[in-house]
Amino acid sequence: MTPDRQCWEAVAAVLTGQRLTAPDNPGWQAVDVVEWLAEEGWPANRLANRRAEFQQAGRSWPGPIPDDLSPGLEFARYGAVLAQARRIAGLDGLTATVHRGAVVIGPDEARLLAERPPHNLLH
Repeated sequence: MTPDRQCWEAVAAVLTGQRLTAPDNPGWQAVDVVEWLAEEGWPANRLANRRAEFQQAGRSWPGPIPDDLSPGLEFARYGAVLAQARRIAGLDGLTATVHRGAVVIGPDEARLLAERPPHNLLH
């Protein structure tokens, strides 16, 4: 397997959780990876839904690289292609969460908010 195919398959595996077969001579352009994922049934909105499911379950996303794709993987290129693909698909960073409802401060938080630093005391 060529290094670029190995990279594409690793990116696909960590983003989708599925093993996809990369095309012959795929190259190193992240935009091409994103287009290929969409052709394989993984458009950006589906990837975003998968990421949201993982976030809600408290699991890390993207997932780990499959063991058989790690040996010989050019990690610098893989990391760059993965980061660019996530940026292109709008999946870099966490999604914002909105707290709905009243802010509830418990007794411990109220105590911490009421504390004053000791530097205001004269010695």
